[in-house]
Amino acid sequence: MEQTSKKQIIELACKAGKIMLENGGEIYRVEQTMASVCVAYGIPDCESFATPTVIMLSAKVDDEPYCRMMRIAERNINLHKVAEVNDFSRKQPMENALQELERIEKSTPYPFWVRVLASGIGVAAFTIIFGGGLFAYGDIVGGLVLGALARLIVTALQKKRAGDFIVNLVGGATAALGGWLFSQIGLGSDPWIVTVAAMMLLVPGLLFTNALRDIAAGDLVSGGSRGMEALSVAAALACGTAAVYAVLAFFPAVGGGLL
Repeated sequence: MEQTSKKQIIELACKAGKIMLENGGEIYRVEQTMASVCVAYGIPDCESFATPTVIMLSAKVDDEPYCRMMRIAERNINLHKVAEVNDFSRKQPMENALQELERIEKSTPYPFWVRVLASGIGVAAFTIIFGGGLFAYGDIVGGLVLGALARLIVTALQKKRAGDFIVNLVGGATAALGGWLFSQIGLGSDPWIVTVAAMMLLVPGLLFTNALRDIAAGDLVSGGSRGMEALSVAAALACGTAAVYAVLAFFPAVGGGLL
């Protein structure tokens, strides 16, 4: 096996792990995927290591070691990509493997308008769960509009690379301000119902679940860092919401005695 092919295999495995980690994959799954790619391409002797911010892979063929490290700068949730890379790592080797991974990395399983609409429908459903009632049409309509609006704002900030804390801070403020505004115009009986429902779009449920799973599996570094990330997201949401209601509290005539 030529040196160039060895480096290409390591690069391929790291790219697969990078895609999974950037889109919400668990640490153990990322490490297994990188190892599976190496084994599938004829390098059984390899070691993989991953944290939420970096992946490393070392492999040895004919007693010659190779090592590759990749920095993970962005993390989102796209389990469709995770599933596709997971399937890819268990297929037989193919000539256009790198092109296939690039296709997965650039793929968008749903159009943007579908994700915006799904966000609105999801928030509208949460208004029912949080006490709005099945026939509280004002809460449902308010949740539908606010959910779509919050998704647009959050996506715009993410494209501008505003940072996770700022994105969630603005997201929490948007939920609080939107809930209050809709209650003022009659779209909602209680501003807190729509506000909390909209915040559910940004609650780090999967992140917190992965943190617990990593800790239970013994991946203490990744579990601890993901747990702190989940807490920082929750803190940002709380700060954004509290800031809006604190401002409204200074203007009782405008805020309507919300606090």
